[in-house]
Amino acid sequence: MTPFSLILENVRHDLRASDGKLAIMTQAALIFFLLTLSLSSASVQQYLAKNLLQMLGSDLVIEQHGTLTAEQEAKIRAAAPKVSKTELVGITLTHGPNWERVQLKQVDDAYPLQGTLMVGSSPAAEKTPAAKGPGIGEIWLGPRLATKLEASVGDQISLAGTAHTVTAILFHEPDRIMEGHSVAYRAMIKAGSAAPDAFDTSGRRQRFLIEADTEARTSLEAWTKENLPAATLIKKQGGRHPLAGFWKRTENFLGLASVILFFMAAVAMDMTNRRWLVQMRYRLSLYSSFGISSSTVLTMAGLQWFIGFMLSLGVAGIFTVAAHYFIVGELQAFFPGIEGGWSGDAVAKTVMLTFGLLLALQVPALIQLKRASILDLIRSAPEGAYTWLRLLWGLIAVSGLAAAYSDNLLLTGLMLGAIGMALVLMIFLTWATVAVGDKWGAGRAGFVPFAFFFMRQRLFAKSAQVLGLGLCALLLLFTLMLMRDLSGMMESYARHHDGNLLVSEAQSDQMADIEAWAKKTGSDFKQLRPFVSAKLIRVNELALADYMKKPSDTLSTLKRPIRLSWSEQMPTNNTLSGGTWWPSDTRDWQQISTEPEVMTDLGLSYGDTLTYQINGRSYSFTLVASHSYKPGGGSITFWFQVPTAARAQIEADTRFMGSMELPETAWSELAALWQQHPTLSLVSLRELTERLDNMLGLVIKLTSGYAAMVLLLAMFVLIASSKGFEADDQRKNGLLMSMGLKRGDCLKLSTYDWAITAIIAATGAVAGTWIAGQLMYEAQFGLAYKPDPLWIGGTIGLMVMAVCGVGVLTCMRSLTTSVRDLLAT
Repeated sequence: MTPFSLILENVRHDLRASDGKLAIMTQAALIFFLLTLSLSSASVQQYLAKNLLQMLGSDLVIEQHGTLTAEQEAKIRAAAPKVSKTELVGITLTHGPNWERVQLKQVDDAYPLQGTLMVGSSPAAEKTPAAKGPGIGEIWLGPRLATKLEASVGDQISLAGTAHTVTAILFHEPDRIMEGHSVAYRAMIKAGSAAPDAFDTSGRRQRFLIEADTEARTSLEAWTKENLPAATLIKKQGGRHPLAGFWKRTENFLGLASVILFFMAAVAMDMTNRRWLVQMRYRLSLYSSFGISSSTVLTMAGLQWFIGFMLSLGVAGIFTVAAHYFIVGELQAFFPGIEGGWSGDAVAKTVMLTFGLLLALQVPALIQLKRASILDLIRSAPEGAYTWLRLLWGLIAVSGLAAAYSDNLLLTGLMLGAIGMALVLMIFLTWATVAVGDKWGAGRAGFVPFAFFFMRQRLFAKSAQVLGLGLCALLLLFTLMLMRDLSGMMESYARHHDGNLLVSEAQSDQMADIEAWAKKTGSDFKQLRPFVSAKLIRVNELALADYMKKPSDTLSTLKRPIRLSWSEQMPTNNTLSGGTWWPSDTRDWQQISTEPEVMTDLGLSYGDTLTYQINGRSYSFTLVASHSYKPGGGSITFWFQVPTAARAQIEADTRFMGSMELPETAWSELAALWQQHPTLSLVSLRELTERLDNMLGLVIKLTSGYAAMVLLLAMFVLIASSKGFEADDQRKNGLLMSMGLKRGDCLKLSTYDWAITAIIAATGAVAGTWIAGQLMYEAQFGLAYKPDPLWIGGTIGLMVMAVCGVGVLTCMRSLTTSVRDLLAT
């Protein structure tokens, strides 16, 4: 028999055994998850690329926060035959007692440049094309906005002191793609319908839709990069969809969630590898006795594993096809016209990633076989240090998976750190509980002391069981209990420190009217901090887009203007995290401090130069410190802060951010304040809480499908746990029954065994959730996490009952055979 035919024979033999089937299913489940994620993401990216060609509304779009100079605008118009200029600003529209925050678009006579506007006479009316936008004194409302304001065609709406007539319901804009995943309420007016300075806010944007040939587009692209460093440029040919970065971050989040699945798969495979090692030791000792070299034998073992991997890949591929087309069908509601299909690059990258990860889990076993002597192979020497070697390689593989998908290194590190500490705690609890229980039970009679004695003999097995069960519970607790408690705690904390109304932006000339309104209605300011609107354009003389190419939430935020504040001393709700804060009387104004998360995500170091565009001018600052949020002084804080001396050097309007406490009677008076100042940005605590709850609801919906994978792998862990030590359990039960114990006594002993295991695992999972809450909540919000005791008790109780049920069923199955058969295993 040739070596290859021998390998195939061994593979067939292993697949007939339950351990081989379990290994194939575990690997297939992990490959299935990552492969389905990659294929679905590839379909979305292909859809976005195709959608960009159809929905951009022009050949080229240049968008800038703030306003361009007359010379810059003239350059754009001179470079292209057709240009349409639109302006977008966030304001509050009122109609009677109703009000809503909207995105107002001001369009010129050239709009739309490409494509067609679709309007109607009511939100439910048939859509009809429109050749141009609204006229002077007219306003079009989106269907959701019209319903929200209870406004109809023909109604009058006051806008910046000027009455506008609703003449149409706006259904479709050809440049809608530029709004990305925004769900803001929409309205449209003709440019010139209001005074030029009526809508002066930090979020004001100018957008130029351009129709030009290839030469003109190339020239404009080069000119924009050099002269408008803060601008965003999107082109129809070879451009990138505004949603591409958002979806990439979504893919990264889901990929990072697979770290938990990989942890669980690693536990299950480690348990099945225990029996695989026994078989391989026997085979290697047999082959060595025939004179086959150890290198050849190890090569055969590696090829045998590779064939198993390919079988897992084939099984996963079959289910991936069905799951992929199902997910694509579900995404039709968000991406109309999206199509499923195979992407060679996505499949190849995912297969290589999973191959490397699973190989890393197999390396310790191959090392153990290579270093074993013939005597060790025959008598199955104890594992010893190889247990820690397997743990080390598992952590390396998990870290590699996290590095492949993470777009927030700080939060990823905190999450992995919490999991790592939870694992260490579970191991410690297992060993400590078993050691103490065994010492307590010495000299005592009864089933509980006996259970501790047997657990002591199987300490490594118990540790593996606890880790698998604990990780399952940790994931579910983290997504359900922690998120729910964070939502409630944030609401109560914000209510106590920030009042019930957030002033997200108020201009200096609006403050007198706001203070008069507050005095009239009996409202109080809780906090008020000044800032200027600034956009980060360069880091160490590199454009932000060139400096950081990997998508992240931080980078996504910094592509828009941020609030830059100033302070002589450290604010009361901040604490120094690193570097050196400037003296209170410093004249060196070109210094800046930022939050540690920003430094981590952007890879910043102290001494780096950050250049911002503020009101059309560039200002450079040296990074000298980092500050973190600290509770006790309100939650209004800023990502970036500079010395007070910098304010005199910056030519820009001062804006304010703060919070207020409104009595119940003042809420009905807000409409009057917004009619006077439509650009005033106010957000109620109730609205903020609803947004958070919506986000948490979305997370839970995503988790529900993900939980199915978790439960599947949890089942694999339980099966592997029972199968990996099934022979030991059968011998134990056979020995006990030969000594006169009944099957019911063995069942009772097994119940105690599993109950102790479940209690340790549940305790470790709860502690791990608490650690995650402390690390992440402290790092992000500076608050202490206080979990709900009822959730803790309920979780431990449910987990103990579920695990004991599975354990008892497993024990009952092993007790169905005769005592002679049990002792013979």
